[in-house]
Amino acid sequence: MNNNMKKVSALMVLSLALSGGAAYAATLDSTQPINSTSVSADNKGLEAVKVSVNGASMADGYWNKDGQVPMIALRDLTEALGIELKWNKENKSAELTKDTLWTLVITGKDQYSVNKMLITLGTAPEITDGKLFVPASFAEKVLHGQVKTTGNQVNISLEEDVKTVTERGVITGINSEGKYQSIHIGGAGTDGIVLNVGEDTTFKSSDGKDIKLTDLSLGMNVEAEHSEIATLSLPPQTPTYKVTVLDTAASESQAQPKEVLGTAGTIENVKTIEDHGTQIEISGSRLTETAPDHVILNIGKDTQLVNHKGETVKPEELTKGAKVIGFYSPVLTRSLPPIGNAWKVVLEAPATPSEAK
Repeated sequence: MNNNMKKVSALMVLSLALSGGAAYAATLDSTQPINSTSVSADNKGLEAVKVSVNGASMADGYWNKDGQVPMIALRDLTEALGIELKWNKENKSAELTKDTLWTLVITGKDQYSVNKMLITLGTAPEITDGKLFVPASFAEKVLHGQVKTTGNQVNISLEEDVKTVTERGVITGINSEGKYQSIHIGGAGTDGIVLNVGEDTTFKSSDGKDIKLTDLSLGMNVEAEHSEIATLSLPPQTPTYKVTVLDTAASESQAQPKEVLGTAGTIENVKTIEDHGTQIEISGSRLTETAPDHVILNIGKDTQLVNHKGETVKPEELTKGAKVIGFYSPVLTRSLPPIGNAWKVVLEAPATPSEAK
């Protein structure tokens, strides 16, 4: 598989991740008129159709009522290939556009537009469990790809020139469980970007060695090569091809703790404590289940102070009203708010002059 095909295959991670939660649901409008074409996958009584695009698995399809035509999820296919899909719930149609490509898919109508000409595929699109499915031949006849069906496996090959971008950020969230794995960098909550990773994603340490997703942890500064295509959600999500850890501890005291907690929020207060350096009080939201929403962190000489790109910032920039993310070990006092020692503080946005007063 060449590099372009690998990059396109990673797009399937994005499509699958979106189908798992309401915030990024890829399903179509579930309200259907009585005369719409709709079937239930549970009533097929046949083995599911396994579908892959350029070697990457996507959501299962099914055989149509005659058991002869494999049906595949249209939105999963288009998102895998970076094709924009605009859903019209009034007439239950999907308009597909990308560069010079344009076609219209209408539920229950065996009619597809190719180069301003109408063709038929012998099977009409149908809505199943709230998603629009098309015959697998759609990928060949309309999108000009190659389709190979072996038993219950449908393999779709379609090479695309996928543009990539590279950006740096500090990890604020990691999902390493299940099929849909991801890393959140560059901010917390709705800020930053979610990097969806898959089998083709490579991970490198700062010295160039191969590592795994499970070797990453909160607070690490990384560089990611990902697709130029991203969802319009907040935060946006994008397929990712390579993640490189940039952190290199200058001394053992600067090394990352084995377990890291994180709190993202606003600095409410800054104090200078004799013989203990500076303290900052952060109020916001926890990045981990065991972290507090409100915490006081001691800033020592070994605390790493960086911006969201991992660039060093000065201690004087940590002022009241600044938006920050604090990373620290789970060893905290029992006071309210608890007090701990900061390993790293990320300055997301400096305070405005009025906030700093």
